[in-house]
Amino acid sequence: MEYASVSAWLPAILADFAGSPVAGWDVRLIDFDPARPGDVVALIPDIDTWVIPTKPSAHLLLLKVADLIGKSFVNVKGLDDLADTPEGVAMEIASTLQDHVMDNLNTTWPEVAVDGRTVVLEPRLGPDGTPRWEGRGVEPCPFGQLAYRLT
Repeated sequence: MEYASVSAWLPAILADFAGSPVAGWDVRLIDFDPARPGDVVALIPDIDTWVIPTKPSAHLLLLKVADLIGKSFVNVKGLDDLADTPEGVAMEIASTLQDHVMDNLNTTWPEVAVDGRTVVLEPRLGPDGTPRWEGRGVEPCPFGQLAYRLT
């Protein structure tokens, strides 16, 4: 997966998490070259012990999520095998961040009220392949616009 095509989605994804614990986290996409592990060893000290590429010459796209304030967690996730398109990878990134937020808050997130009931939105791909937030009975919300929906 090409780094640039996926990284273009990151600002919209992070905008959706404004006001959530993600604001205090280090969220990075890393274009990892297995032939040069030293390039990321400062970010991920044990990178050479767990990243085993199927093709030694192939770059790997990694997502790093770390708590900057409490230093309570660092998570690195390989993204290459999760989806076939940049939009699919963007959805996986949002889903990963959503999981971390819910773990941090110990509750569901994000939630909207619909007809007196609470609906939890989830990242999904729309019929046209565009990533968006969806929930039962809720108008889909494109990535980058969730903060407006939650206010």
